[in-house]
Amino acid sequence: MPLDSVTARAVLREVDDVAVRLNVLPSSYDGPEVSLPIAQRRRRRNAGLGDPVGVASLMVNEDGVLFWHLGDINGVPSGRRRMRRGVPDAPDGEIVELYHFDKLEPNAVNTLLRKHDADLNDHQGLSELTLKKVGAAGQAVQRSALTVPPKGKKKRLLFVHGTFSKTEAFFAGMEAMAGGPAGIKTLFRRYDQVLAFDHPTLSVSPVMNAFDLARLLAGIDGPLDIVAHSRGGLVARWLLDGYGLNGSGPYRAVLVGSPLAGTSLASPPRLRSALSVMSNFGTALKLSGAAAVVYAPFLSVPLALLRIASSVLTLTAKTPIVDAAVTAIAGLHGQSRIADHPELTRLRAVKLVRPPEYFVVRSNFETDDPGWRFWRWFRKDTLRDAGSDLVFPGPNDLVVDTDSMSDIPNVKIAASSVKDFGTTDLVHHTSYFGQPGTLDFILDKLS
Repeated sequence: MPLDSVTARAVLREVDDVAVRLNVLPSSYDGPEVSLPIAQRRRRRNAGLGDPVGVASLMVNEDGVLFWHLGDINGVPSGRRRMRRGVPDAPDGEIVELYHFDKLEPNAVNTLLRKHDADLNDHQGLSELTLKKVGAAGQAVQRSALTVPPKGKKKRLLFVHGTFSKTEAFFAGMEAMAGGPAGIKTLFRRYDQVLAFDHPTLSVSPVMNAFDLARLLAGIDGPLDIVAHSRGGLVARWLLDGYGLNGSGPYRAVLVGSPLAGTSLASPPRLRSALSVMSNFGTALKLSGAAAVVYAPFLSVPLALLRIASSVLTLTAKTPIVDAAVTAIAGLHGQSRIADHPELTRLRAVKLVRPPEYFVVRSNFETDDPGWRFWRWFRKDTLRDAGSDLVFPGPNDLVVDTDSMSDIPNVKIAASSVKDFGTTDLVHHTSYFGQPGTLDFILDKLS
């Protein structure tokens, strides 16, 4: 059955506490009033300063696809008390939830992003990973923060997570699948030290993440292998090809679902639809039984981003203004698939005499499952109504364009170095590490 508003609303309750911390308040919120009084808001509007309170609504259409709308609908005022009196009809579906929020001052955008980065991942920095007894209850992998950066010659493995994520997401799938704990144990046995780099992904670009990581690894020598997911692949490339490491290497990296040429999901003109994709994805993940570390970020991040977007534009604004909004979100802008990207253009122009050895894992997700068919609404070659809802021009894993995942200019990647799941209804952006084929590929290439 297609998604309905009651089910979608129940899913959103999972992140109500995050929404309140972001000051993006759902209509059901009954806490202290935080918005400006109506009289004060009226005076600001009359003075030409605009309404300081923003409104957004999440709607579901008859096919069970979620869409964001920013601004009042059918003249519904943005005050919380009026919102409680009833749910109005929406122009393109039934309203799942109404939100209101104070618009941000320009200098408060990065403060909000840093705050939400801390919500998403509260243990940022370099950690050492070790194994508990395989098969024991709970996670097999445990983390210990490194108070002193690693040094010296050792054979090391490094995990670098993706957008809105944390290191635990790597192992949530691997530990649950048949043969996963044994495979993890085999992988860890090959190294003298296993590290993880947890980092902010909204307030900081991949370039700056890599800058921080390069400083933390400045004292190491010896072989370094990297397993990176999503934008973690860009962090890895900036580390190895952009900044470089002082050690003798060699260096190898397995890049899983990585936006090496950027992702259309972070393209400025597609901002509204990108938020809708995230909300659909998070809802489908939750309803399919995914772990909270996997689905919750895709439910909460749109709330933070729409508050930022509403502070500088409407989602129907002209492209230059939308560009400014996305540029303000450094973590998205750093992986935006646009022509002449100021950062990616530099990275993609690098030519090394002895480049690292790269391996790639990719997929193209398509399914007829009613709970996941939202993908058809955001892809050009299957778009129901050509136009505003386009996000992806072609194959993708719901977050990254498939052709971007192996696009490394000046580095030849052999066919044997690519694990391509092809068109599949099993492998999407957050499920790579729940597939035996991914772990088997990593074990084979990093042997």
